[in-house]
Amino acid sequence: MKKYRVNESEHFNLYSMYDKLKCVEIDMQEAPAHTYTDEQWDEIEERISEVEELMEKAYCVGALVEWPTLKRIREIKEERQLIRYNICLMQGTPERDAALAFEL
Repeated sequence: MKKYRVNESEHFNLYSMYDKLKCVEIDMQEAPAHTYTDEQWDEIEERISEVEELMEKAYCVGALVEWPTLKRIREIKEERQLIRYNICLMQGTPERDAALAFEL
């Protein structure tokens, strides 16, 4: 099967998503008991596991991965960029400046 290289932006955003998910997990752990449902816990744990598996495959910039893996990494990259963009907008950043989130 043909392999594809993971570029710097894909690698950066994959690791950034992992950090974001771990922060969410910590926030959930520190919340009062029964704040989150079992389904919410399962969802965050599944997301973290998925990203960890992708991180193992894309262990560095330029790592060779199969197309389904790269496709999923690109989806996560786009999701992370959109999260970053929305956070900028919520903090009052002008839209033109917030759009820089899509260049990371």
